[in-house]
Amino acid sequence: MPSHSLFWRKKRCIRFRWPHMTATEWAERQRAMDEVMPRFSGTQKAELEAYKASGKALADALPLPEVPIILLTGTKKNPEFPGNPLEQDLKLELHNELLAKIPKSKHVLVPNSRHYIQNLRSRVGLRR
Repeated sequence: MPSHSLFWRKKRCIRFRWPHMTATEWAERQRAMDEVMPRFSGTQKAELEAYKASGKALADALPLPEVPIILLTGTKKNPEFPGNPLEQDLKLELHNELLAKIPKSKHVLVPNSRHYIQNLRSRVGLRR
């Protein structure tokens, strides 16, 4: 695996959880996902599919040109959703690995937000 391949790291993100979760925890997470997925809007379903393609596109684009990049990462964890705290930790790790490869990048942690920062904390990027 090429060291710059974020796409493959994202695919591995699921596999990273396995050693950290018991079979029972994994089953609980899968049940929760099976319950919530049918309620996803068309936009959310499209986003889920698009993130796979965008991860590969990013990996293929590295190294990026030297332009300022700000990455916002929601760090709020939901202990009620099985596996979410671990997933949040892994996401932060992947984001840190990515930004280490991009000069002029800045990582902004958004503690009161999870995924939809643009909805919950829309002004945070404007202050930076």
